[in-house]
Amino acid sequence: MRLVWLAALGVLAVVMTVFTPYVVRTESTWKVIGWLVMLVGTVVFNAALIRAERLLRRLERQTDSSASET
Repeated sequence: MRLVWLAALGVLAVVMTVFTPYVVRTESTWKVIGWLVMLVGTVVFNAALIRAERLLRRLERQTDSSASET
């Protein structure tokens, strides 16, 4: 289930990146700044979730390996 949310946020970041040139050409400066802040926030949040997912999987593997040794 966690990967579904990561994939959805990844798709959102890609769609926002595709529409960025259009937004820069057509919108006011403040709207462009807001758009870019949202884009950067989405990418950073997605990267943080990916990092957390990797850490959780590593912890699960460590607990599985230590449980099998006993």
